[in-house]
Parts: sequence; C-alpha cells; structure tokens
Amino acid sequence: MGQMLSSATPDPTNTAKMAAGGQTFSFADVDAVGLDLDHTLCRYKVAETFEMIYDSMSRYLVEEHKYGEEMLRPFSEDRDFCVKGLLLDALRGNFLKLAEDGTILRASHGTQKMTEEEIVATYGEEKQWKHFAELKGKFENSDKYHLYENYFDMPGIVLCARMVDNLEKNAGGKQKSKMCKMWRDAIDAFNNAYKPEAFAAHTGGYFPGVKDEPYMYMHKCSEDIRRWLKELRAAGKAVFLATSSCSDYCDHIARKVLGDDWKDYFDVIVTNSKKPGFFSEPPNRRPFYSVVDFQEGTKVKELERGKGYAQGNWQTLMILLRQLTNKEEPKVVYIGDSLRSDTFPPKKFANWSTVLICEEMEAEGMEEDRTQNGPACKRARHSENDYDPASRAILVSDMWGPFLTDRSTSGSEVVTVCGHILRSSADICVPHLEYLAALPLDHKFTTFKDSSSDWAGFHPGKPRSLRK
Repeated sequence: MGQMLSSATPDPTNTAKMAAGGQTFSFADVDAVGLDLDHTLCRYKVAETFEMIYDSMSRYLVEEHKYGEEMLRPFSEDRDFCVKGLLLDALRGNFLKLAEDGTILRASHGTQKMTEEEIVATYGEEKQWKHFAELKGKFENSDKYHLYENYFDMPGIVLCARMVDNLEKNAGGKQKSKMCKMWRDAIDAFNNAYKPEAFAAHTGGYFPGVKDEPYMYMHKCSEDIRRWLKELRAAGKAVFLATSSCSDYCDHIARKVLGDDWKDYFDVIVTNSKKPGFFSEPPNRRPFYSVVDFQEGTKVKELERGKGYAQGNWQTLMILLRQLTNKEEPKVVYIGDSLRSDTFPPKKFANWSTVLICEEMEAEGMEEDRTQNGPACKRARHSENDYDPASRAILVSDMWGPFLTDRSTSGSEVVTVCGHILRSSADICVPHLEYLAALPLDHKFTTFKDSSSDWAGFHPGKPRSLRK
C-alpha cells in the first residue's frame, strides 16, 4: 500500500477546539486500545471464506435436514444478492433494506425482488417495518428477524434466500409454520458450522478448512501492524484483545496472523467474550473465568496483566485498565468490524471511543479527503484496482445498492439503518488496520461529529457511493 505526505499546516487553535468537541480522534489521546480478532486483526479473504462457509452450511442442510441438491449450487452464482445490512423478516421469508426511520427501501421474497406494489401489499402504504423501534433501540436479533451485518453471518443471506425459494417451489399450505421451520433449520446449520467444540473435534465444515489451509482464507498481519501494536504499548497504552472466538480458535488464528509470540502484543486477552453481552449485561451475570489448556475454569474476580480470561464484562475489565494506566477514568477505544457487537454496545454502554473496520470502503473505492487536521503526516493512498474482484462482487451489489445509503422514490439520498448506526456509534471508520498502522499515533482523524460533513469519519476518504 503506497503512502504520501501531506504538507497542510492547520490552525492549532481550531484543532484544539475540534478535539474538545469530539470532532477529532487521535490514538495519542487515549489510554487503552482494545481490538477484536476476526475481520479486524485477522483479515479474511472474503470470496474464499464466504464460499467455504456457504458450502459447509448448505451441505449440512442437505445431509441432515433433507433439503434438495439445488442448495449445493456455488455461493458465487448468487453473490450479487449478498450485501451487508439486509434484514430477514423470518416469518415471511422476506429480505428488507431499511432506511434509518424504518421505511422499507427495497425487498425480496427469497431471491425474487419484490415490486413496489408487493411491498405495499405486505407492509402497508407507509412501507414501515413494524419491529423497527425494537431493532433500533437494542440493535439485537430475535426469533422474528435477523440483521446480517458481519462477514460470518452474511453467507447466510444466500442460504436463507435459497431455502425460501425451495419452500415456495414445494409449497403446500401452512406457509407460516414452514417458514418457522426453515428459520430453525438455518439456525441449526449456522450453529453446526461455528459451535465451539467443533474446532477441537475438527468438524462442522468451517473449522477444518481454516485449520488445514489457513492462508487460503486469511492474510498475515503486516510488519506495519506488528510495529503499530508495539508502538502503542511503548507509548504507555494498555492494549487488550477482546474476541467472541473461543481460546483454542483464537490461539490458532493469532499464531497464523501474528506469530507464535502473539500474546506478547497484549496486556490482557479475553476470549469467548460473547459480545454484545460483554457490554450490555451487568457484571453479576457475566463473570470472568480462568482459561487453562483452552478450557474455561473457575470464576475470577480480579484480572491480572499478562493473563488470558474467558467471557466477562467491560466493567471488571475497566478495573484492570485503571490499574494499568494509572488513570481513574481511562479513555478507551475499541476497534472491530461488527456494528452490532463492536461499535453500538461499547459506545452505548461503556462510552468508549470506537473505530469500525469496513472493508466495503475498499470494495467500492474511496475518494480521499485531502483536508486533514494535524501536522504533516503519512496518509494511506489506495487504488481500487488493488482490491480482489471476486470479493468486490460480493460486497458491492447491483440488486441492493450500497449498504449505507439508497435513493428514495423521489430520487433523494436516504440513509439506511446501518448508515445511521455507523454515524452515531463509530468515531471513525477505516477499511482495515493497515490504514491506522500507516499513520503516527498523534495523527488527528476527523470524526463523524465533525460538522463539515455528514460522513467526515471515513478515512482515508468516503466510499464512492456517498459521492454527491
């Protein structure tokens, strides 16, 4: 990835005012840095991983639930149907793209696009999805709906859409009960692929592939990222890893992407954190557990530097961070890829700063913002030709449009529910960690609070779908 120098000399008085108002963010100003593992420290190869995940789940449905062989068609045949931010109305088998006010912008039944008339006939003249207030308030999934907003989930979009098509092809009545069974089968296939015990047992479809051919599905961390992690600790920052992956899988992945000394990069490691509950549930319901030989042991009341733990809660972690930083109220930033697990809850419940990893920025291509605050500094420069075409074909959809915005029937730009959550919960958004590691710790990023633009928090520039 190329780099370039900026010679801009900003007004220091204005820069200080922006920082005080939350309009800028700098790693130099925080006391502790937390990172997610999957799709953050470990960057997966989108096309290969999606195909493998879909294949493992579809084979399970055919073999265990007797779905038709058509479910085994390659994921890539319907890759344009897949885009981040779709919501499955599980009781109807409909996929919805929602605006920030709950208006249905686009919809399909299975893989079949619904017309405006069909949307109105199903959801009413206002095209309002009735569970929107519940979703927007908690930003959690339920037995009635599922929001696909991370790369482990998203292959399930094509899986469930094809299951609906299969059901319609063989429909006979009792449609609602059949939809309920379909959704239970989909959840069963998902759980079979990712159940924690499957890693050690070498079963489930997903884990065997990642264990046997890790670099078919993931990238190693660059020397820039390793240097950046060391630089954070050398600057006195507490650095921690908090992942929902279990300890054995975490160890396997971290060794592959960081090296056998991966634990030396962190002051404390939390596995099986079960986000978003790590942030949203009270400490008495979310104790920490010791980890010995990848097995969770006894409850732990006090955390220590240099050790690994399982489950837990952010409040108990904060006690350790206070000790490590010698600050009564340490400023914490958390970096992750999931709006539902890594961005919305740490901002809402812990009031941490958040950095969202969003690979769609590279897939779409970016328009670099050359009006950056701070001293002369390195900035990442990206050419969209660098991005893998097969992965771009999955993350950028002609059928659904970009996941952050859309156009209303009158032609005006409409922000989606994911676009709203991103702007209100993330401080900044980058395609991946390389864009942070390439910059000095005192670099000043403009945040989504910057009044100069609705999308000022994208770095090094906003996705081209936001071009006006």
